Amino acid sequence: MEEITIQEIRNFNRFYTQILGLLDRHIVQSPFTLPEARVLYELNACQPATATLLAEKLGMDKGLLSRILSAFEKKKMLCKLPNSEDGRSRFVQLTQEGKTAFEAINMAANRQIMGLLSGKSVAQKKQIVEAMHSLRRVLADQTSGKDDPSLDDIHIRTDLQPGDLGALIQMHAKVYQDEYDYGIAFESYVAQGVAEFYQSYDPEKSRIWIAEHRGVRVGYLALMQRGAMAQLRYFVLDRYYRGIGLGKRMMELFMDYLKDKNYQGAYLWTVDELPAAAALYRRYGFRLTEESPSTAFGKPLMEQRYDLKLE
Repeated sequence: MEEITIQEIRNFNRFYTQILGLLDRHIVQSPFTLPEARVLYELNACQPATATLLAEKLGMDKGLLSRILSAFEKKKMLCKLPNSEDGRSRFVQLTQEGKTAFEAINMAANRQIMGLLSGKSVAQKKQIVEAMHSLRRVLADQTSGKDDPSLDDIHIRTDLQPGDLGALIQMHAKVYQDEYDYGIAFESYVAQGVAEFYQSYDPEKSRIWIAEHRGVRVGYLALMQRGAMAQLRYFVLDRYYRGIGLGKRMMELFMDYLKDKNYQGAYLWTVDELPAAAALYRRYGFRLTEESPSTAFGKPLMEQRYDLKLE
């Protein structure tokens, strides 16, 4: 398996190098080398910045960076500002000339990418974004967490779109297989429940919250009408998006909707292998009311019911 993985990565590298060559042709036609263009991009993104910070973000030799910054300064593309926290260093910042140069390269790069995507359907474009997002996320540990998401980066929507329910089933199956060794019986169970959810879906009394990061689905939570009560279902987050407050935010949205629609309370079913989730439920007033042993998902478990009563 390892040899196949290595070969596939090398094959992809050769393919993607050709794509990058297409996207970077505009740099050859501009006054800037590829290293100069990289510095220009990073300066625009994080200015004002010190040369040390730029070197770290770019992974660039400090000598080369120093020569590029000096050349930019001679062309009046950047200026230096005092650093009140460290008198030994100075901030660098783009001037109007520098911003104009950046905009020219940025627009050219955008045109190149638009050309690359020309003729691709909306579904294909989304597939490309999701694949890039997955690769970036899986390899994030290699960059010491420099690309960690924040809660502000997450968009939560409530409108059902084509592909949402299939992705919900797939996310559950993958998370519970990878982290808890659940079998295909669990995926089938989720699929049946999702079908029931959609068949009885009433946007006036039911709701689903779908968390997205850069257009990619990263979490779900659903409220299903059960008469005067509501059932909390399908609460799952991609592991990369835990610990940033997203679960808490989605529970707050659930509770607000529950009260707004005048439900008498809510309940949920879970298992004893999810202590972090159970702690979150208890924080919002849910209490354990029932337990029973089960092997429904291919392993011994204790199924648990939590109930919440509203005043």
